[in-house]
Amino acid sequence: MVRLGKRRRQAEEDPELNMIPIMNMFMVLIPFLLMSASFFHIKAINTSIPIHADTPAKEQVPPEQKIKITVIVELKQDEIRISGLTDTPNDLALSAIETILPRQMGSDASVAQLASHLKKLKERYPESDTMILIPDGGISYKEIIQAMDCARDHETEALFPNVVLSGSLG
Repeated sequence: MVRLGKRRRQAEEDPELNMIPIMNMFMVLIPFLLMSASFFHIKAINTSIPIHADTPAKEQVPPEQKIKITVIVELKQDEIRISGLTDTPNDLALSAIETILPRQMGSDASVAQLASHLKKLKERYPESDTMILIPDGGISYKEIIQAMDCARDHETEALFPNVVLSGSLG
């Protein structure tokens, strides 16, 4: 009978769990999971989409300083075409804007020429603030961003802060 009592006492006592191995496992597992997790860094470029709106023609043509133009820059494989749009019926002003600049792929000289020409247009038409950028299919992302940056921030002034990224059909 003595033996029977010892067995009951041992069965009634709660065994103490050793939690140290489980804690050690979590100490290693949690940092490993945090390091292996991937975090997405999404960056945005502020652009807008082109909108076609019919505006009535004005009777008087304002002086050149008051004309507000929208500069259109087409990035082609071998050239940069610059043209313009305006609300005022002044075809002479628009034909004077049209320019074709030679372009070397991956060259900073093309971006410098574009920035120089945009600066001249801004000096001639200070009210203007919009540029539509139309890249061809083979133009790299880096070159598109460089063209947008030279239009927005040239040295210390913003030339054309409203850049519209567009595409051509056909």
